[in-house]
Amino acid sequence: MSLTAAEPRQRHLLILVACTAVLMGAATGAIVQRVYGVGNLLRSAGIPYPHAPTPEGPRPPEAIEIPEAHRGQLLLFLLAGQSNMVGWAPIPENQPDYPRVYVFGNDYRWQAAREPVDDAYNQVDVVSEDRGAGFGPSLAFAAATLARAPDSAIGLVPCAKSSSAILEWQRDLSDHSLYGSCLKRARAASPAGRLEGVLFFQGETDALDPETHPRFQSRPTEWAQYFAIFVRELRGDLGQPSLPFIFAQIGRHTAPQDLRYWGLIQEQQESISLPMTAMITTDDLALLDGLHFTADSYRAIGKRFADAYWALREAEPPGPTDGGVNTCRPTSGWGTGTAGLGRQ
Repeated sequence: MSLTAAEPRQRHLLILVACTAVLMGAATGAIVQRVYGVGNLLRSAGIPYPHAPTPEGPRPPEAIEIPEAHRGQLLLFLLAGQSNMVGWAPIPENQPDYPRVYVFGNDYRWQAAREPVDDAYNQVDVVSEDRGAGFGPSLAFAAATLARAPDSAIGLVPCAKSSSAILEWQRDLSDHSLYGSCLKRARAASPAGRLEGVLFFQGETDALDPETHPRFQSRPTEWAQYFAIFVRELRGDLGQPSLPFIFAQIGRHTAPQDLRYWGLIQEQQESISLPMTAMITTDDLALLDGLHFTADSYRAIGKRFADAYWALREAEPPGPTDGGVNTCRPTSGWGTGTAGLGRQ
């Protein structure tokens, strides 16, 4: 009788132990989430850095059929880098419509263009998931680009990941890598048009001291080398050796103790001199927090991306093309940023 009576108590004890383990696991996960990430690091040091805008709740993407007039005709652009490419500002109300801009959603379906462009709803490639994506520069880029090509239509393909280091953008064909996911998404979107360029905004994470913050895999002294490799490898895998690359130089910040290599990253970026590659500047634009920009600043960045893209295309001599992009390369190096591609 005593053994039989003890059995329920043993079951209750096991249930209690299991529940405690689950709660401890959840608490551990919450601690990890709080500790890791550049933003959380800065917040722990007392630097103003708000949490990413949080969507009010799940909402289905506005999946659409691309109109017949635009099918196979989209000018496609990859959006790569980290949070300032994702978009980190609160989304303003009363956003305009973009009837000739489409987004290849993270669910691998074409959607009507709207913020956040990097919406994580039903995301397939978890490696680049950013559930707090907000307002960014890409729709302003699309609008400014279409102002120069009013008969065209644009397809945006988001691939960026917040807090990613340049090392994470090195060639790795796995779907679980940022490089492999971006390459896969470019190929999946390609039936809708031709790939016209890559917009890249990254470098903040690499400004961290790798000895103090080894988890982030920053490479402040080798950023230019790794970026050049990334450009070469991605162009090679896409079969477009002169695919335009426009990258943004990191701007300002308010965390000198943590981002001690910020100036070095800016120097590394200024040293880039690659064919069909242009740099825009951002250091004159207002910040929302310690690293990210205001909505107006993101609009300015988008316009600068567009101006740099058209400067590359207009400098491109006539010749054979590779998938819609001229394979002839201008003799001048476009890697060194100029005032013409910055403060406007």
